[in-house]
Amino acid sequence: MLRLPAFCLALFLLLLTGLTAQAQPSATASAPNCELCRERLLTLNILRQRVPADWQLYREREPVWNSQTLVIEAGLEHSQTILLVHGLGQNGFTDWASVIPELARQYHVLALDLPGFGYSDAPAGKYSPTHYARVLSALLTRHAKGRAIVIGHSMGGAVALRLAASRPELLSRLILVDAAGILHRTAFTKHSITGRLGSGQTSGTLRGLLERVRDFSDSTIERIFGLPDPGRLLGISEELWAGAFSGQANANAAAALVEEDFSNAATGMPLPTWLIWGEADPVAPLRTGQMLARRLPQAQLLSLPGVGHTPMEAASFNAFMNRLDRALSEAPQGFNPSATPPVSHRDYLCQGENGGRLSGQFREVRIENCAGLLLQDLVAERLIIRDSIVQMLNTRIHGDETGITLINSELVATASEINAPTSIHAERARLDLAGVILEGSDTAISTGSTSRFIASACPVRSPDFMGLWHTSETRSNTRQWP
Repeated sequence: MLRLPAFCLALFLLLLTGLTAQAQPSATASAPNCELCRERLLTLNILRQRVPADWQLYREREPVWNSQTLVIEAGLEHSQTILLVHGLGQNGFTDWASVIPELARQYHVLALDLPGFGYSDAPAGKYSPTHYARVLSALLTRHAKGRAIVIGHSMGGAVALRLAASRPELLSRLILVDAAGILHRTAFTKHSITGRLGSGQTSGTLRGLLERVRDFSDSTIERIFGLPDPGRLLGISEELWAGAFSGQANANAAAALVEEDFSNAATGMPLPTWLIWGEADPVAPLRTGQMLARRLPQAQLLSLPGVGHTPMEAASFNAFMNRLDRALSEAPQGFNPSATPPVSHRDYLCQGENGGRLSGQFREVRIENCAGLLLQDLVAERLIIRDSIVQMLNTRIHGDETGITLINSELVATASEINAPTSIHAERARLDLAGVILEGSDTAISTGSTSRFIASACPVRSPDFMGLWHTSETRSNTRQWP
């Protein structure tokens, strides 16, 4: 019988299999539909014959594993460099194949197959965003014409964000397309596998939805990913990691992606940043872009209604290119909140309702036995949620009492702000917070009975803790901070 750490690791890898399957089709499945993929063309010489004559393709050594990496250049006559970074899947750079000719009319375009993918070597080691960012740094140092515009999709978006945070002097602006893995690994993986968090799910009877909150056994992913990081079991050495993922580039990169902490990069990266996102993305939830748009100093979100994880596909290509053209030509308008929320004397009560959206200014908002309610662009002094499932976006709670009281309820909150003596009091509740600012003059979090918390890049300012809260944990009658 497996001991607990081994069991957790096995389940962790099983979940990653589902994650990579949704993020990209398998190499075998995608090859017939990918005209330039290695699985279809087999050799670099054949690839050279299939791409436009003015593209340059060559392999060069990267500095992390000393392996050979495929590099593509187009539009060499232009002075502004754009670097394209692909996501998971053996398609590699060919995910950008339809975009490169469009960009090469005005820009010097760089693309590559990251180590482990496409026509590049697959060296032994950990395919982490930090390692990949070092590969990109060397590539830009060698080939970029001044500071580059970097565009990353999916996992490539996470790699691009890590590069921008660690080497901002190499970039002039950043464009993230459905970036994956920025949320805490529990929130990201749970969304990728189940599609439940942040989905606005309101189907089924009201009673059935509320039973989800009462049934704490329905939380396998939360409990597994709330345990000590299974990746640490492999992260003791590069050799151990390489052995566990030998011949499995997608699983290697996916495991390293969900293990990495992006909280500092997601809140402090100073470069102008555009976020292009498919609103129907089943892999990287739209709330990631909503969080980044609020928490990065110079960021703006452009979404695509009805579009999934890969917006540069044929069906949405024109809409994607329209947004990309804007992101390349305009400066993003960062979020500038008002200093003090406006005061209101109105109260609001939701009782026994299913679905709906609430915006505006209130004194007290009370929610009882309601499911699927979205609080968006709302300002209130206090929020009381009992026996309910609620989502919250761009909401400000600012008062002299407890900001949010959550009892036997589930709250998914994104890009919001809570300023009160006690920011949140939770009893038998589930909370998933992404980019939520917690300011508590007494305490940020208090719990009266067991509650589960997922926090992704949440700034906390309180006597208990000052810093970024990025965790998945269970709390009960305690004020525990790292």
